[in-house]
Amino acid sequence: MRLLSVIRLSDLTDETTSPERQHAKNAQYATLHEHDIIGEAEDLDVSGAVDPFKRKGLGPWLTDPAMICQWDALIVARLDRLTRSLFDFLKLWDWMKDHGKSLICIDPSLDMTTPAGRAFAQVIAIFAEFERETIAARVKDAYDKLRASGQYTGGQVPFGYMPVKLDGKGWGFELDPEYGPVVAEMVRRYLAFQSLNIIARWLNNSGVPTSRNIVRIRNGKPPQPSEWKSTTVRKILASAAITGAMVDASGQPVRDADGAVIYRAEALVAREDYDAVQARLAANGSSARVNASPLLQIAFCGECGAAMYVSVTRTGDKAYRYYHCRAANLYDGRCRTKRIKAHLMEECLAMALLDNVGDEELTEDRLVPGRDYSEEMARAADTIGHLSSLIAIGQATGRDVTADQEKLKLAQEQLTRYASMEPVQPRTETTSTGETFRQRWERLDDRERNEFLRSAGVTAYAEQWDEEIDGWPMPDPDGKAVAYVGHGIRVEVRLGNLAKLRKLARQA
Repeated sequence: MRLLSVIRLSDLTDETTSPERQHAKNAQYATLHEHDIIGEAEDLDVSGAVDPFKRKGLGPWLTDPAMICQWDALIVARLDRLTRSLFDFLKLWDWMKDHGKSLICIDPSLDMTTPAGRAFAQVIAIFAEFERETIAARVKDAYDKLRASGQYTGGQVPFGYMPVKLDGKGWGFELDPEYGPVVAEMVRRYLAFQSLNIIARWLNNSGVPTSRNIVRIRNGKPPQPSEWKSTTVRKILASAAITGAMVDASGQPVRDADGAVIYRAEALVAREDYDAVQARLAANGSSARVNASPLLQIAFCGECGAAMYVSVTRTGDKAYRYYHCRAANLYDGRCRTKRIKAHLMEECLAMALLDNVGDEELTEDRLVPGRDYSEEMARAADTIGHLSSLIAIGQATGRDVTADQEKLKLAQEQLTRYASMEPVQPRTETTSTGETFRQRWERLDDRERNEFLRSAGVTAYAEQWDEEIDGWPMPDPDGKAVAYVGHGIRVEVRLGNLAKLRKLARQA
């Protein structure tokens, strides 16, 4: 008889039914009974729940007419190597009967030609299915327990951390001494108004490997070609994982049964910096076409205060860009300011900034941590907010919220206790970046300049100027705005956070 040897294994670490053992048993049976094994259908790392007809190894022997005709019977070391699903077993058995095929099972020995043998096979298949479901339930239960305790459950390790063996059983996370500080530097640069693209270029130029390559390096494998991108930088900065929290696939924190965020490692950045990063990411989330309008969300009409946008007029092969007041296009015509040539307005803004703060060193505010309980208070407040939402929804839907109310009471007591503890207030130190405004401006592209100015709170109000006066910028006495008049337009630039540069320069 021509036999097809079927071998399946869901986990390569399973030593009791390893592929070698299955192969040896099938070959020994065939030799003993003078059968020929004409082929082998091997499926490794394949669950018993997978339909035999859809397996990469066995499937073609059941679906390809040219291969079906090559064998007379399937041989398996154990019935659960064929399938762990009763439905799949019955479907396969009906197919084998229709095609004149037979089945040989070594352990237990089954004679599928008799009613008793077929009934016994069905009973075994039922138990195999039950065992598969039980194993799946145990795996899920173990995963849930690891997750609830903040232990490492497998998968990609967040950048800046590394897995570490715990004193007891299981794995946890700890700060990566080499790449953990890189995350803190990414946050520092972003809060110093560097764009995501600039940070990605810095990472690439510094030779910092990506998360996947860090795993390969730790496993003794050579890194693959991979570069940092702005989207990857954003994903890391936006994820609560950098605060030490366990997160889901979207980067949102995972909570325990009491509604509190599960923390599994030391934070890579201070809570204040993390919150500031999230605020800036939200503010810079616009996907507008900055390349066409470098002053998008920066330029406003000097007459009515409405936002300005860019339009392009083409004459032959030439294109002309203009900034228009948005209100001027309204049907009521409440603003009748004239359009402004885009390149003139952009040049006037740049000139006003460079002439007034171009040679001043950019500064950054660095937080000197105090000794307080702000982190604990923030966590308690977050838990209170989450539980309050659950209670409100539960009351609206008629669900019993007694347990949630008890948890809320405990969280409120925690917050009150932390708030009563005497803190040592943190302080802010202003330090120089070693880079002038002009130096940074010259190395930024249009998109990065737009983000830099919006992050610094810079705005510009422009209008046509009747008097043809060419002059240098006229700084405002309080140092918060400068004006530039020339080329038939007047541009007033409100410096926002950059006003501090002028103030510091005057005090020097």
